[in-house]
Amino acid sequence: KDKIQKDQKKFFNEHSSVDIILTQHTPLLDHYANKEQYEGFEWIADSHSILDYGCGTATSIDRFFATGRNQKDYEFIGVDIADKALEKSRNKYPQYKFYVIENNKLDKVDDESIDSAYIIHVLHHSTGHEQFLKEIYSKLKPGGKLLMNDLSSRNPIINLGRNLFGAMPQFVKKRFSNDLVVNDAIPDKYSVNIDLTFSLLKKTGFKIVKVGYGHLFFFLFLW
Repeated sequence: KDKIQKDQKKFFNEHSSVDIILTQHTPLLDHYANKEQYEGFEWIADSHSILDYGCGTATSIDRFFATGRNQKDYEFIGVDIADKALEKSRNKYPQYKFYVIENNKLDKVDDESIDSAYIIHVLHHSTGHEQFLKEIYSKLKPGGKLLMNDLSSRNPIINLGRNLFGAMPQFVKKRFSNDLVVNDAIPDKYSVNIDLTFSLLKKTGFKIVKVGYGHLFFFLFLW
């Protein structure tokens, strides 16, 4: 039976050794499965300095450049709790800065120094959302942008996918061996309440300019 690894740092350090290559899907399929990310990246593409909060092994940065953008036009700062994952990010993108963070603090990033930031699939693996939203807000320049993309607890297909981990662990591990299954363990996940997230964003000082919803078959197409 699968175990639930509650230590997110430990899990994602172990997961960093798993090679996940975007080209395992056709470019069209990857673009469709992650259409909200690609559309969001278009929205922040006019930025120069970008903060990747929860960058892991830089797969989101890979997607940012998958459409042909020039790496020399951007300055990325990636932060994460998993130091081994960051080692992999540094090897991929030695020209950018990557920092380990503790307690959601962005101590190594100057205030009002970032044009844009994004948080991709971090909320459902983390707590202290209000705290790190305040941290990100303080690092953005006036008029800076924040892109958020995550899995809502309202989505029945998302919930079905999560339940499959527990109900059919051997099937999941065999079918999705390069996904979030490491040493027979899956990471703990937290519910993401859309209305609460909107409330926290507004409380922090953000103005919500656009809300989008992905297709229900995200897991099916991505996997």
